[in-house]
Amino acid sequence: MRRLQRGLQIAGALALALGVAGCPDDTGGNQCQPGDQFCIQDAPQLGRDPGDETLEITDSALSPGDPAYKSVRLLNRGTGTLKLEDVRLEYEVPAGATDDFGAAFELLPLPVELPFAILPIDGLELPKGVNVQVRYTKQTDGLPRTATLVLESNDIVSKIQKVVVTTDVGVPRLIVTPSPVDFGLVPKSSVPLAKSVTLLNTGSRVLNVSGFRITGDGRFGVRGDGFDISGPDGVLGVDLANAIAVPAGESRTVEATFLSDSPTPAEGNLLVFSDDPTSGSSGLAVPLIGNKSGPCILVTPRKVDFGGKLVGNVATIQVKLESCGTEALKVTSVAFGPGSSPDFGLDFSDLGGGSAAGPSAATPIVVPINDFVTIDVTFTPDAVNPRDADNVPIPDQGTLLVGSNAFEAEVKVPVSGAGSDVECPTPVIHIEEGEEVIPQTVLHLDASESYAPFGAVKDFLWQRPRPENGTAPAGTTSVLVPASTDPQPVFAVDIVGTYVFRLDVVDQSGNASGSPQCPTAEYTVIVQPDQAIHVELTWHTPGDPDESDSGEGNGTDLDLHFAHQNANGPDLDGDGSPDPWFDDKWDVFWWNTNPRQWGSFDPAAQDDPSLDRDDTDGAGPENLNLSVPEDGVTYTIGVHYWKDYSFGTSDATVKVFHYADLVYEVTYPAMKWLDMWCVGQIHWPAPVVERCAAEADPEYVTPNYVNNFFRPPGS
Repeated sequence: MRRLQRGLQIAGALALALGVAGCPDDTGGNQCQPGDQFCIQDAPQLGRDPGDETLEITDSALSPGDPAYKSVRLLNRGTGTLKLEDVRLEYEVPAGATDDFGAAFELLPLPVELPFAILPIDGLELPKGVNVQVRYTKQTDGLPRTATLVLESNDIVSKIQKVVVTTDVGVPRLIVTPSPVDFGLVPKSSVPLAKSVTLLNTGSRVLNVSGFRITGDGRFGVRGDGFDISGPDGVLGVDLANAIAVPAGESRTVEATFLSDSPTPAEGNLLVFSDDPTSGSSGLAVPLIGNKSGPCILVTPRKVDFGGKLVGNVATIQVKLESCGTEALKVTSVAFGPGSSPDFGLDFSDLGGGSAAGPSAATPIVVPINDFVTIDVTFTPDAVNPRDADNVPIPDQGTLLVGSNAFEAEVKVPVSGAGSDVECPTPVIHIEEGEEVIPQTVLHLDASESYAPFGAVKDFLWQRPRPENGTAPAGTTSVLVPASTDPQPVFAVDIVGTYVFRLDVVDQSGNASGSPQCPTAEYTVIVQPDQAIHVELTWHTPGDPDESDSGEGNGTDLDLHFAHQNANGPDLDGDGSPDPWFDDKWDVFWWNTNPRQWGSFDPAAQDDPSLDRDDTDGAGPENLNLSVPEDGVTYTIGVHYWKDYSFGTSDATVKVFHYADLVYEVTYPAMKWLDMWCVGQIHWPAPVVERCAAEADPEYVTPNYVNNFFRPPGS
């Protein structure tokens, strides 16, 4: 306790000594002398209220000539006397501007003379501060302006302080309405439908809209004063020569367009580029939707063929009207068109409670979503039909017209049938997936609707599509599974092109189709991609006697590669730059078939590619798809000969599609084991392929290409 009391006594004495050691200077403060280690020197400090280094004036509500004021109170937040020595305002008229109402910024007279002494704010003596006021006058041109308030004092830390006074605080803000732009269900037309789009500036400065671009479905477009883009032009976009100026609080309009040439649902985005600091540089995305909602009609079959029917007998085929949209289907008419044979008729009795005359605009058949109704189409031949010069019966013809509120407002269904005195089986083909599909689709064929005049159909004989007879695209090796004699086989369509399926049947009496009186049935399926980029690799190996057999070692193995510009592999071709191949993140191949986050982190962005088929036993195909490529990104296509299994060289063919359009096709013959072929590059958004090799040079192929991390067996 004594030791603590003694310490307090010493501390108090030291504090007393320090308190009396200060020496007043000529301003009333203390000024320490050199070598005086016990002197406490006063430290005046210039403070400001507000203390911001930038003072903002929002002038959007001012008219030219109207003033606005900013005040700053200067204080002494230190010790001793603060001497305010100078206060001035620095201002220059900005380039391109005119101060037509006098100087935009002025320093108002101070209420005191300089120099002026300001005493500490926490003391009892006055004065403790002074107010400095700046006046701003808005000019006619409305351009932002900036001035600098300069304060000089004896502040020992910051003798000169500067405060920026500015009107450059307003920003434009773009809002687009409506968003999304939903065209609803648009009937088929060769003329685009337009919807008004409002560009609203909710900010406090003029908004400058500099351009537009369309992403997604190419049937969308945008037009306005001096521009009209859609299709490929819409994808490339437009940079306006003169930006659309939208003053604060005002709006301007353009038109979004949609060409409804098919019932396929359409989705895309209208990108609006502007000087909005939030969305302008990347483009504000406005969703575009067409044919995604509304009623839809699916009529099956799309062709009614009665074949040969015995004279005087009534034959019936049911036509199914299915509601496939998002709203109820209203069927307003079902009738035969002009010129149809009177031997055809309609039976509406299955509808129940309906008029014998069928539906009308006043009394439509309402089909709920995902429901259907059936109409009986009848054929009663009154005579044997005549034959043409080739002894082929000339059938009765008709057109069944189905009217509704769907996209296809009037569906036309051809109807045919012939009166016969011969018992003749008729083959009928139905394919569940329809007449247009994408690659990799497995088709479900059905011959169960085939019929004979009397009895049942006993045998079925399918003719599978073959490249040799022109009924399938080159490179097709698919077969009917389980067999070509099954009434309901399946068939995989892996290559883009047209496939023709043929069917003959035999009835219980041994009568067969395939004659002029009973022709072979045909069904054509068109296979086309629905992706922005679809790459297809096929190959032919002369040394492989059966390229349709399957299993490892039963055919050659070539691999498709699709590399992002970020790919960074070892320089195995010796050109001094990293190769794009076998990068396990940025190269799509058999090891990396479905990469993630090539572009957006949003899993729904669809900007990641996928290798949808890796063929290891000969001929291919290998298919790559990319729905939404990234603008400004280069993609490189390559082919690597992984393993030949002693079958020798292969002729490789690469096709590149932009949706359904073939944009590039090339074949490299006699490709050898371990060859690495750089096919070409796609510089998106241009849907074209640039060869890796120079224009006059042969294809760019590196032999014996082996990456040690992915070494082929036996290399």
